[in-house]
Amino acid sequence: MLNSEKPIFQQIMEMIEDDIISGTYQVNDIIISTTQISKLLSVNPTTSVKAVSNLAEEGVLYKKRGIGMCVAQGARDKILARRKKMFFEEAVPELLIEANKLGISETELIQTIRKEKEQYD
Repeated sequence: MLNSEKPIFQQIMEMIEDDIISGTYQVNDIIISTTQISKLLSVNPTTSVKAVSNLAEEGVLYKKRGIGMCVAQGARDKILARRKKMFFEEAVPELLIEANKLGISETELIQTIRKEKEQYD
């Protein structure tokens, strides 16, 4: 589940964000507690707290006193906007650089993308 490519707190943030994007968590839903996250993933509780705190700072989560952390209004849209921006600024240029190194033509790249995309539609 967890890998060593990214800091663990970022991976936890992405897991929570993925659950918001997929609809597992809706607006005002209470998310899994930091204690539960720590036990589930066998990570230091401080790491879980950092992940959830960062999401709260970004306006994705908010604290409901005495209840826990909840999904904020507009959280899904914020996550999607940020991830799309990162995709177009980071992943696409990396893809094009690698394709260029490998001598993959634009036509071949587009055909491959279309073929792969069909599997996800």
